[in-house]
Amino acid sequence: MTHFDKQKLTEVILYILNKTKGLDYYHMFKIIYFANIAHLAKYGFPMVSDEFCALPDGPVPSVLYNCIKGDAHCDEELKKMLEETVSKGADDAYYMLEAKRNADSDYLSKADIEALDRSIVENGSLPYGELRAKSHGEEWSRAYKQAGRKVMDIVGMAKDAMASEDMIEYIKENLAIEAALA
Repeated sequence: MTHFDKQKLTEVILYILNKTKGLDYYHMFKIIYFANIAHLAKYGFPMVSDEFCALPDGPVPSVLYNCIKGDAHCDEELKKMLEETVSKGADDAYYMLEAKRNADSDYLSKADIEALDRSIVENGSLPYGELRAKSHGEEWSRAYKQAGRKVMDIVGMAKDAMASEDMIEYIKENLAIEAALA
């Protein structure tokens, strides 16, 4: 992830936390996931560049997950950004997150805000069990069954979000171009 990608992810988190007045990180991850796949299905590219992995309780943005959970594999730059902008709960509320400032709207497009607002409304207050079941789509299932790192495929996530066949082809073409340029 580039510096810009990390800053955008930080601003996405702040946007969600400000809209919800604070949230547990489980709901945060799922709001981001559903906003990301909706954006992908509608516009042909993801809203955030973090890679999503299939964990037992559903998809998570892996770089963000590692930083929020305090994993040793955390990206140091993102960790610093999060420490400066997001406060974590203490003791028995360690999973709660609150924004220390407002999101910088220069990093969020109208399409991003539309996808985030919709995901907040649809997922922000869902009980854990319902949100968990909702996030276990076909791509989650495929990725979860694979050996090793359980990385979810962009095309599979777009299909789970009901992207049209034309959009699926567009995404595949762009992925092929990116791979050729890498």
